[in-house]
Amino acid sequence: MIEPALPVSTTGLVVAFSGGVDSTVLLHLAVQSRWPVRAVHVHHGLHENADRWADHCRRTGDRLGVSVDTRSISSINGDGEGLEAAARAERYRVLGDALQGDECLLTAHHADDQFETLLYRLLRGTGPSGMGGIQPRMPFGHGWLIRPLLATPRAQLEAHARANDLHWIDDPSNASLDHDRNYLRHRVIPSIEARWPRANAAAARLATHAREQCGLTDDLLRDRRQSAAAAINGPLAVADCASGDEPFDRAMLRMWIRDGGHRPPGARRLAVGRAALVNAARDRDPTMTGLDFAIRRHRGWLFRLPRPLPEVPVPVPVPSGADRASWGALGEVSWPPALGGPLWLRAPHPGERIALPGRRTRPIRELYRERGITPWWRDRLPALVDARDECLAVAGLGLTRSGVERAPQALAMGLEFTPSPSATGADWAWLSAPPQ
Repeated sequence: MIEPALPVSTTGLVVAFSGGVDSTVLLHLAVQSRWPVRAVHVHHGLHENADRWADHCRRTGDRLGVSVDTRSISSINGDGEGLEAAARAERYRVLGDALQGDECLLTAHHADDQFETLLYRLLRGTGPSGMGGIQPRMPFGHGWLIRPLLATPRAQLEAHARANDLHWIDDPSNASLDHDRNYLRHRVIPSIEARWPRANAAAARLATHAREQCGLTDDLLRDRRQSAAAAINGPLAVADCASGDEPFDRAMLRMWIRDGGHRPPGARRLAVGRAALVNAARDRDPTMTGLDFAIRRHRGWLFRLPRPLPEVPVPVPVPSGADRASWGALGEVSWPPALGGPLWLRAPHPGERIALPGRRTRPIRELYRERGITPWWRDRLPALVDARDECLAVAGLGLTRSGVERAPQALAMGLEFTPSPSATGADWAWLSAPPQ
């Protein structure tokens, strides 16, 4: 049930584990596979029993021989359906951050969830891509998001749980008819299935047909992208969604957002956002926001970025003799060993000025702008300083005059920075715009 859905490059499985019956069955099936398995429980803090649920998940993991990593969400803004959507977006951000290279995140969505999702989207006036329903698999974070139970009815999962004496928790909020999805689940769908017993299977076929047609359309749109960045799913040239044919332009932008692993905004928000991105003056950098991502324009390109942007790391001391270090969650830094020590990594100070070899002293941000460094990286790239806080090198700019005086033989090496990919911003790792 699980292994046929996995990419051949899979290195391990990470189960999104809420403690409910669906994810409990998924975890039980995952431990029977041939892959290393671990679980992540997201502690939302939205329910009075959240701590008890986290303890239950840890105990279940112990019984199954699986480590359970509990990750807390600090704050979620919204109410009603908006709170539910915000919590879902934040949950996927946390789960994405937990993935390591080529791991597969498994979620326990099943056939009943698919039917419910399709009805809900239909009633909200979704477009063709929305009728594709829940996606069975997609690139996600550092690996993949896989939903191996999507063709399995909930009743079959409950029977598996009872047959294997599994224990789970029930979230009482799932019974509240105040939520639209719960109303569909408890009132509408039972009536439909009483009249049309195979409605669930028919909805699954509809979703498959819609995904196939949308996939063909997306392939045609990708072929129409003019920029070299298209080959590696990079930033989108503004010109690629500004042809003057509005349906085509909206479809291009929607496809590119999906290719980044995000859910596109609704039709109205997409149209308004695209117009703002395309029509703003050349010296402006407009932004369009989604639940877990933002699109910013810079130098004729659109970039999919995490929302909110990652925090700027605090200054960190460099161990004596080291020539590389982590720059918080943002990436890895390396520098010439000849610079010696002791050294520190820190972000540039506001208004800080440096002198590059053979040039006059200038503000770092001005030099970044000249080099084409994107605005959101300009206060996040690391600088290497000595014990007196003298700047020796800056990522993206190289050694300063002081750095060259300290290590003349290292002039050509500079400070190398390799950004870490983001689970919620496909173009986060681009430090500058692609060549035109």
